[in-house]
Amino acid sequence: MTLQTKRYEFVLEATQPIAHHAETIGNESILMREDIRQRGGGFAAVPIVTGDTMRHGLREAAAYAYLDAAGLLDEPALTEAALRLLFAGGMVTGRGDASVISLDLYREMTELVPSLKLLGGCTNSRVIPGQLAVDAATLVCSETQHVLEKAAPWVVAWAAERQERLESCRAHVGEEQRVRMDPALVPEKRNLLAPGADTGLARRLAAGEVAHDTDDAIAKDREKSTMLPRRYEVVKRGSLFWWGLTCRVYSPLEEDTLHLMAASFLANMGVGGKRGTGHGALAPVAWRGVVMPELSLPTQAIAAGFGPKVGDIFRRHVRERAPRIRELLKTVDA
Repeated sequence: MTLQTKRYEFVLEATQPIAHHAETIGNESILMREDIRQRGGGFAAVPIVTGDTMRHGLREAAAYAYLDAAGLLDEPALTEAALRLLFAGGMVTGRGDASVISLDLYREMTELVPSLKLLGGCTNSRVIPGQLAVDAATLVCSETQHVLEKAAPWVVAWAAERQERLESCRAHVGEEQRVRMDPALVPEKRNLLAPGADTGLARRLAAGEVAHDTDDAIAKDREKSTMLPRRYEVVKRGSLFWWGLTCRVYSPLEEDTLHLMAASFLANMGVGGKRGTGHGALAPVAWRGVVMPELSLPTQAIAAGFGPKVGDIFRRHVRERAPRIRELLKTVDA
């Protein structure tokens, strides 16, 4: 198989609010945004999900598929370095003689870990470049319409066919507030304290009341409860993102590896924070470059669209090399 360049693009729908943050100011988390120049001048700060986040989702999907194929998913057999290599691409350790091992190590690593050749990574003193370029997921809104008209006109046409009105990016941003309560403030729960354990608590609560009555700011801060109110911006449920990836592949194995990790990620996408509280889920609702059969659910169609037997070549390749893979993951320095 000669060089092929694969390009896949998707429209993703936020099936949960997206809490992908750039920074925290006080107790408020601010969404990740990109400044996008508008027609005629000026810039708009548009929410995005960074390419790093989307790329990491692909890497995690590939790592789980790899461990499953090698029979290591349910077996705690990874070193810290192996764990770091598979799920974070490794790191430059500064140890080892790169002039001796770099070419041999590179060849062995990419043979035994097929996704590493696509995603890139680090081992010993070398950074290994990948063949995969992953876009940021950009909000589909009025501020990005002119960009989409040039870079992805099919997205604009798809939105028009569905009569999707493109609104300002500001309309897609919401704000949520949550509070972590302090169980020590509930008398019923204080009854569960061990004998003597409530003495210090009672003293702290009394000192807090005195500080409040005397308006002693320093004492109030020292004796305050652990109750924590917090606010954070989210991209609202139902918002649409445009996302794509491009990859150079040189063999059927590399193509199958790409399709397996893309299908796995797209079937169960989660980005940003607060995923344990109903945030971060995305689902593909439109695509380009993937031939989709008629199936009831887009997530079912994704895997079938990449081919009738996605992952077969990858899994066979990994299973045949399982003993060597186990040895590599014991000794790798990454």
